[in-house]
Amino acid sequence: MDLLEPENLALLFSKLPPHCIVLLEDVDAAGIGQDKSTSRVTLSGLLNVLNEGRVLVITTNHIEHLDEALIRPSRVDKKLADKKISTQLFHTVYKQTADYKESKYKFSNKAIERLANNFASKVLDQIFSPAKVLSFLLEQKNSPFSVVTSIKN
Repeated sequence: MDLLEPENLALLFSKLPPHCIVLLEDVDAAGIGQDKSTSRVTLSGLLNVLNEGRVLVITTNHIEHLDEALIRPSRVDKKLADKKISTQLFHTVYKQTADYKESKYKFSNKAIERLANNFASKVLDQIFSPAKVLSFLLEQKNSPFSVVTSIKN
């Protein structure tokens, strides 16, 4: 299956839960850019599968190669210029992951906020890629307390 074909991309997105985190790495390398003649995935094909309710993290090495329709305000709420993820994004991702519906523990919003701040304070700003953070958080998505306690100072 060629994942970059529009119908396959739509099929993959249709199988995602309505509230989840989606990571699209190196979007510029997938051929979704300003040069329509070389695009393997059409911009409209990608835009059609992006639904609200999902946290979408897009990475690129060349934002200038991306079509403005993909990165316009309301579609992209936050742009981080650094190549590495910031503590603020760690905090946001942690809160989203810890609040995941399948969690076997029920944490209050205040407890989630406290754990997220603790997590962010232990992680050095601009060291890890979004993929590494997401992978780490999702490995322990059912235990936000374990995520925080497993990090060495």
